[in-house]
Amino acid sequence: MSKFLKTSILALGVSLAALTSALADASKVTFVLVNDIYEMDEARGRGGFPRLATVVAGERAANPNTVLVNAGDLISPSLFSGFDQGEHMIVFSNMIATDVMTPGNHEFDFGKEVAAKRMGESKFPWIAANVTQADGSPVPGMGGTLVKDIGGVKVGFIGLAEETTDVLSSPGDLKFGKAVETAKAKAKELKDGGAEFIVAINHNTRDVAQGLMGTVDLVLNGHNHDLWVFFNGRTAAAESQSDAGQVVAVDVNFDIQEKDGKRSVKWAPSFRIHDTSTVKPDEAVAAKVAEYAKLLDAELGVELGTTAIELDSRKASVRTMETAMGDLIADATRKAVGAELAITNGGGIRGDKVYPAGTKLTRKDILTELPFGNKTVMLELTGAQVEEALENGVSEIEKGAGRFPQVSGLTFVVDKAKAAGDRVSDIMANGAALDPAKNYSVATNDYMAGGGDGYSVFKGTKMLVNPESAKLMANDVMAYIRELGEVKAMEPRIVIK
Repeated sequence: MSKFLKTSILALGVSLAALTSALADASKVTFVLVNDIYEMDEARGRGGFPRLATVVAGERAANPNTVLVNAGDLISPSLFSGFDQGEHMIVFSNMIATDVMTPGNHEFDFGKEVAAKRMGESKFPWIAANVTQADGSPVPGMGGTLVKDIGGVKVGFIGLAEETTDVLSSPGDLKFGKAVETAKAKAKELKDGGAEFIVAINHNTRDVAQGLMGTVDLVLNGHNHDLWVFFNGRTAAAESQSDAGQVVAVDVNFDIQEKDGKRSVKWAPSFRIHDTSTVKPDEAVAAKVAEYAKLLDAELGVELGTTAIELDSRKASVRTMETAMGDLIADATRKAVGAELAITNGGGIRGDKVYPAGTKLTRKDILTELPFGNKTVMLELTGAQVEEALENGVSEIEKGAGRFPQVSGLTFVVDKAKAAGDRVSDIMANGAALDPAKNYSVATNDYMAGGGDGYSVFKGTKMLVNPESAKLMANDVMAYIRELGEVKAMEPRIVIK
């Protein structure tokens, strides 16, 4: 063999070794994100756990370095959650082997004790660095951060719960700190501890997510319900569509270099979106869904009455305008406790559908609309407090906030062009001008009575019917429909200009 050939073979061997080393130093981690998943099954051929399970299995088969992240809102609200307080959602999350989760505001709809129980049933860790007990100590069973070695990269996770969960839900005395400030402190701690890539699992509004740019490398977001991907060259971010309709997978390609004992990690993201209408539902998960559905149908298929008019419970409607569904629920709660007036929040109406005239309404329909297990309470309020409540209700109408008031016994005018706090006029209470000094009995739900959805004016007022002696709102509405037999047209109440 010639000297030249020997040298070439040797060079080739060295080159192959170098190439093999380079390949070994290249790693890809796939983050699959799910958030705001309220229903266990698909709707209109898209979403639900059976289809999500197929997406996740496919990603894990393609890349063993796959992490399934849930960015919050799982155990409530859904139809079945009204019965088992979200236990079935943990069953499904365990079935698809969730890797890590941050709680959303709806995790606390049944109180902090139920949230703790659901966390205890989970085969995956929950993290939220900005949540503490009243005394500032950590919440038992919930960490703040997590570090995982994935594909040779030390990945640090920071959980960030919704900053206003104490307003939006019922977390008791738990405290919720500022997400961005918390993330900055925790990111430094993680980096000082050796983390090479920082992920924030953030259940907050999009402006909070934007505030995390530059502090962390990847933001996996929840709470906004819409599909979103973002990369500014420094921080990548994503949010999947609610109910696993469109699921985002973020591939992060790492370039790991070691020189003179020093290690550097560079990365670049790419985004893939799974339309779950294009995948086949997982058979085992679908069979489990069918078990729960059978239980529901047996209990909830009972007919209550018929509607002679269209009832609209779509999110875009009940949060921005008066609807017949909102009128019906407000009328039912007002009658149930014998109140003069009723105010209920549009965000508590969750069916997100239209019932055409002639529809036979069932127990299942009403529990789908009112899944939170709220109770009908009655407060004593002055006319001035009623007006303040209505102003709060329309203060974020342009955002489609859940505080929008659906009412009974009241009529009023809203001018969206005016500043929040000065939008309501011409308030009438049962046909007479609202008297600011007069006391009125007002039906509402226990969530709002505690100051939920910004109704701080309700908090601490005199309770004529308290939660301990109150009935479930859903039962009040069912009884009202059964008594009516047929839901007919109701008088208009809110004029928006």
